[in-house]
Amino acid sequence: MTKELPMQGPMQGLSKLTRLEAKILFLRDPVALLVALAVPIGILLVFGLPGFARDPAPELGGQRPIDTVLPSIALAISVGVLAITVLPGYLAIYREKGILRRLSTTPASPAMLLTAQVAVNLAMAVAALVLVLAIGAVWLGMAMPASVGWFVVAFLLGTAALFAVGLLIAAVAPTAKTANAIGMLVFFPSLFLAGAWLPKHLMPDLLSRVGDLSPLGAFRESVQDAWVGSTPDPVHLIALAVAAVVAGAAATKLFRWE
Repeated sequence: MTKELPMQGPMQGLSKLTRLEAKILFLRDPVALLVALAVPIGILLVFGLPGFARDPAPELGGQRPIDTVLPSIALAISVGVLAITVLPGYLAIYREKGILRRLSTTPASPAMLLTAQVAVNLAMAVAALVLVLAIGAVWLGMAMPASVGWFVVAFLLGTAALFAVGLLIAAVAPTAKTANAIGMLVFFPSLFLAGAWLPKHLMPDLLSRVGDLSPLGAFRESVQDAWVGSTPDPVHLIALAVAAVVAGAAATKLFRWE
């Protein structure tokens, strides 16, 4: 449970609250950390070790799966788990237990708690990214992102969009159980539309286009484009920006502290 903070400057209070939230998440609920870090590595190893992952694939324009589909899916799943399931669940627990209501009367305001939660989960997403890059390159011969600038843009914009969706779920979920249920209902169909279960070229055109506009799908496609050195499709980037703004605005309007 989040503790009340003594009177101090806003930045000092935010820093202390962020450290406290990180300690709670990492020490009291290591499952979230394991999922966020182990899942992308598991995807890379399970699907990247077989020889076909390092052979050119015609459906990928002659590129190798290990340099295109696998890292983008691994990162999309990692960020998606954190944003759509972990973050809403924790905020719903705090609301359900009355922690948010009590925080509203202390220097550790609910807004500071939101910022701390996003910061902690974002740090986990970056840690997953570092592990994907390091293990993929050392063990699997995975190429690094060819267009670093566009990769950073795609990763940050996609992360912002997914976290905005997560905050929207947290805004409307009265309990942790409801938040987890909504998160699962959003996350698993999003994985399908993003091409994690069925390659996009095998999908019906309508489903493929819907997937391109979904936050998780647009994130994966943009990351994959940047990874191979292409400029991400403006449609994907616009879809991510719209999702971040619309979901973020809706979460702000609908969010209740108790």
